[in-house]
Amino acid sequence: MQHISELESRLDQLVSENRLLAAAKEEAEHKLSRSGVARRKSDQALNSSNADLRDKEAEISRLTSSLEWMQSEVQRLTQENESLSATHTELTASHAREVDNLRTRQVQLATGMEGIVREQISAALAEKDAELRRLRDELAAARQTVQELQQQIVAATADDVLSVRDEDYFDNACQRLCQHVQQWVLRFSKHSDLRRCRPLAEVRDSKIADRFENAILDGSDVDIILADRVRRRDIFVAVVMAMIWEYIFTRYLFGMDREQRQKLKALEKQLSEIGPRPAVAHWRALTLTLLAKRPSFAEQRVRDTEAVALEIMGTLSQLLPPPQTAESQLLESLRGVLRRAGNLSIEMRTQRAEYIMLPPLQPEYDIQGDLARQVVFNASLMNERSGAYTSNEPLEAQGVAVRLVLFPLVVKKGNDSGDGDDEIVVCPAQVLVARPEGDKTRERDRMSVIGNRSVSSVVPSINMENMI
Repeated sequence: MQHISELESRLDQLVSENRLLAAAKEEAEHKLSRSGVARRKSDQALNSSNADLRDKEAEISRLTSSLEWMQSEVQRLTQENESLSATHTELTASHAREVDNLRTRQVQLATGMEGIVREQISAALAEKDAELRRLRDELAAARQTVQELQQQIVAATADDVLSVRDEDYFDNACQRLCQHVQQWVLRFSKHSDLRRCRPLAEVRDSKIADRFENAILDGSDVDIILADRVRRRDIFVAVVMAMIWEYIFTRYLFGMDREQRQKLKALEKQLSEIGPRPAVAHWRALTLTLLAKRPSFAEQRVRDTEAVALEIMGTLSQLLPPPQTAESQLLESLRGVLRRAGNLSIEMRTQRAEYIMLPPLQPEYDIQGDLARQVVFNASLMNERSGAYTSNEPLEAQGVAVRLVLFPLVVKKGNDSGDGDDEIVVCPAQVLVARPEGDKTRERDRMSVIGNRSVSSVVPSINMENMI
């Protein structure tokens, strides 16, 4: 039994030792595994370091080659720079010597020629002064001769050249021109009856937008009127007629180039300062009549008419573009209207009396942009053209405001001989008034209404300085 106990003790001891050995073996295996992992990481790091080292060595080799090339290039450029510096130094010295030589020669020439040049200049100035005096004398004599010849021409040919017209003729001519403008606008608008006008806010050209806004005198909303296919024609007529006045009736003589117009205007002003008014008026009428018969004048007038036609068509097309199929026809008929306007303008300018189309009325605004005051209807200077009223006087008595000017006021200054300062109305301004609230009178198509009433009355003083 004792032996068995010893064996059991020995067995327990061996089991304990075996357990310890197993734990030690497991620990050793863990250490061996960690050691293998560490070794693999070390090998990978070593391989990476070797690859980096090889890359660095290749980079060093490349940079070394580049450095050697750069050094050789620097050496070559240094040699070239030294050569250029030497050449520059040599050229600088050579140029300095040449400049010194030239300065020396210049001083010698200046010293030797100064007296000669001074004498020649003095002689030339004296000769020019004498020539200027001679030319002034010849110019004065020529002017005197021209004045005498002009007087002879006036005396000999006045009755054969001038075409004298009276107030009734120009009244009827203005009425017909207004009708032609209205009829053309009617055709222009009818081609686009199914289309709406563009709002003025969408018009990029501020000058064109201002033309339409300035046509309304009573502060009405222009876009609302333009939205009506019938009422918009009134604004079109006002704008077209304002442009005809601006481009045709403000000219000293429509169809003459600007430089010649300015010279004749200046000459007329000089003659007015020294000569009697009837003689100056006769000279102006005769001179412009003869000049208007030149072929070059007719050619220039055709070009000016075409330019005005394109400007008017372009302005209206910004708000209401016509169909392409009708554009050429409308443009051709507009040329006909403008030719009539040009004829009337020339006839007005070739009279001894001064027939003047005054500027169309424009609204006045305060600093806030609000309408400052309305234009009140004046029966002695205006004619209401809508046909809705039988008389103009009640409109003036009621203080009715003017909304649109379809045709400007035309006046005559002086008598048929060009003498005097009396100013009378030849053709009253053709206007439309603002309808009072609650006025239910049926509005007729104004394009077919003929207003031909004319009155004679004293009008405000006229300033001819605006004629260009």
